Parts: sequence; structure tokens; C-alpha cells
Amino acid sequence: MSGLVLYGVALFFALSAWHFARGRRTNPRAIARYSCYATALLAAALLLLAPPTVQAADRLHRLGIAPALPVLLGDTLRIGAACAIRLLAGVLRTPEPARRAVRRQLALLAGVLGVRAVLFVAAAPGLDASDLTAAPSAGARLALAGYTAAGVLYLAYCLTALLRQLARLARAAAPGRQRSGLRLLTLSLVAGLLWNAWGVDDVVQAAATGTQAGAEDALCGVLGLLCVALLATGLGTTVWPAAHAAVRGWLRAHRRYRALAPLWRDLHTVLPEIALAPASRLPLLPPRDPQFALYRRIIEIHDARLILRQHLDPRTPRWLAAATSRFPPSAARADATAEAAALAAALERAAAGARPNPDTPRTAPAAEPPHALGPDLESEADHLAHLTRVYATCPAVAEVRACARAAAPSPSAPDPDPVASPVR
Repeated sequence: MSGLVLYGVALFFALSAWHFARGRRTNPRAIARYSCYATALLAAALLLLAPPTVQAADRLHRLGIAPALPVLLGDTLRIGAACAIRLLAGVLRTPEPARRAVRRQLALLAGVLGVRAVLFVAAAPGLDASDLTAAPSAGARLALAGYTAAGVLYLAYCLTALLRQLARLARAAAPGRQRSGLRLLTLSLVAGLLWNAWGVDDVVQAAATGTQAGAEDALCGVLGLLCVALLATGLGTTVWPAAHAAVRGWLRAHRRYRALAPLWRDLHTVLPEIALAPASRLPLLPPRDPQFALYRRIIEIHDARLILRQHLDPRTPRWLAAATSRFPPSAARADATAEAAALAAALERAAAGARPNPDTPRTAPAAEPPHALGPDLESEADHLAHLTRVYATCPAVAEVRACARAAAPSPSAPDPDPVASPVR
């Protein structure tokens, strides 16, 4: 496969690792943990072993670093991913495998990595474009061949173990999406075993010529693409629908969270005490949990509106009538315009430092609930998002805000009338 294709495959594995990592936090099972390890290590290995990355490693000569080092690191990550695959096969067979079995697999991994490291040093390889070349001696050629063979055999061992478990689960699964996905994943492992078996050609070439080709031939590339395509389809059938729903929910919550920003920013500037907790991230970064951040922002907006009921200005209906005669709102925006205008006028009085009237919440219509709360968080967020758009863009609201700012009393002046315009 070409370098660009390998980078795309690496991105696919990285996204899969992110999904498995999220599943590990919400449902800490060994299956999600080992799936996350395997896909993350495969993504990193493909990034290092892609021909453009290997070719760029020639520049390491200037830093005094062996240019073949990225190949060694990439192969090590791939072997680590194979170990995670073997551990995944174990938990598919037994949900809670014995610690002795896990330690045995980790000891085998350490042995394989140690043997490969010794053989790599003995081969003293260099780089020719993207090809790995051993020293000219026969011992170096055999060491390079042994280094490649150890990786091929270990990967075959791990893939075979997972293939057996997936085939067993596919036979036991009821007809439907899960069985289809398991069968596709099984076929992807068959293609992966064939892809890995083609590595025997690299072993023979290394022993004969002391060279291990970095670029794959046509048949190897086809097998690799087939393996990845089947894997992506299998994950898309079994895993990605839930991942797609999670990503879509995250984006929807983040969009609503951002939609409330103009109104929340003005309220927070005048009433900083509404913030429930200080932000623990950089301002430009999205919230880590936008659903919780959206819920908190809605609560803070409602807290601010309760505080502003003591600053309602009774002249707001008169200002609004004059403003809407010049800028008549649509029928869909009429109620939101009145609500946003009363809110903007009260905010201007609070910003000017006017003394609140403690009788207002008890005597004014504003003592009624601001509006009938939506049945769920999403409907309430949609209502406040609509109110925010009107508050930020309606020219009638802007004119009411200007009138309130010009007529704002001094900090010691009381409200001119205890009955004010309601903030819904």
C-alpha cells in the first residue's frame, strides 16, 4: 500500500482506539481495554513504517541517530499490537482470564522483543530509500532474516488465536447484525494471516540478498487492502453504529453549548457569581464533556435570570412597542423578542449598578416561572438557543437595550415602579 493509504489506515485505527478508550471509561471491560491497546499500537506502527516516514528517517544521520531506528520502533509497536490481539483472544474465551495466563503472554512478548533486538543489532541494518539493508556478511543477512521471521511467526500465532475465538463467536451468534459483523471480522483475520504469510518472501529475500523491501508488491498490497476493508466493514457493522451515535451526540451538545455563548457571556460579565465552577481548560478548546457543560450552562443562565428579576424595568413594554413598530418581528419571534428585550433591559440596569428592588419578585408578574421548562435537556437548550439568537441579532432588542442603557439609574436609585415587564 502507498504511504498515503497507510496514513489513512493509521487514522482509522486511531479513531477506533479513541472509541474503545471511551468505552473503557464507561464500561471498564478487558475487551475494550485490549481492543484500544491493539488499535492504538497499530496506528502508531503504521505511521512509523509508512514509506514516506522511513525515507524521511535518512535525515537522522545529521543528528547522530541510526536511520533504521524508526523501523525498529515501528516493528516493536506492531509486535506489541499483536500481543494485545492475543490477550483480546484470551478475554473473548474467558471474560476474566487468570493472571498467570496474562503474565505468560507478557513474558512471551518480552522474549520475542529481546530476540528481535539481538538479531537487529547483529544485522546492523541501514536504509536504502525505504529498504532495510543488512551488513555485507552472511551472519548479518541471516540475522536480518531471523529478525523478520520472528515477527512473522509471532504475528501468525496471535492472529490465529483471535481467529479461532471470533469464528466460535460467529457460529454461536444469532442471525443479525452481530453475526454478520463477526463473520466479516473473521474474514479480515483470514486476509490478515495471508498478508502476514506473504512476509515469508521477505525472510527469503533477507537471507539471500541482505535486503528487506520497505514497499510492498502488488499482491501484498491487495491482501492488506482486503484485510483493512473487511475489518472496517466488520467494525462498522458491530462497533461503529454506537460510535457514530456517540460522536453525533457530542457534536449536537457542543453545537448547542456554543449557541448559548452570546447570552451566557453577557450574563456572566455582569453576574460572575453564576459560574458554578471555574473552567479547567483553555478557553478555545471544546469542553471534554459537552453534555455536562451544556447542562451547567443552562443552569447558570437560569440562575442569572432569577437574579435579574429584581432589576426589571417597567418602561420596557413602552420601549419594546416603539422598537417593534420600527422593526416588527416575525410571528415565530414575537414571544422571544419580548422575553429577550426584558432580559436585555434588566441586564443593563444590573450592569449600571442600580440598587435592586426587593419587592419586585413578589409583586411583579415576573414572580411567575420564566417559562414552562422543556421535557428534557435538549428542548430546553433549543429554547434558550432561540432566545440567544433573538437576543444577539434582533434590532428591536438592540434598541430596547440602548434605551435601557441611556435611562439606567444611579447605583443608589431604586426601581421606578415595582411592577415590571416579565422575563419569561
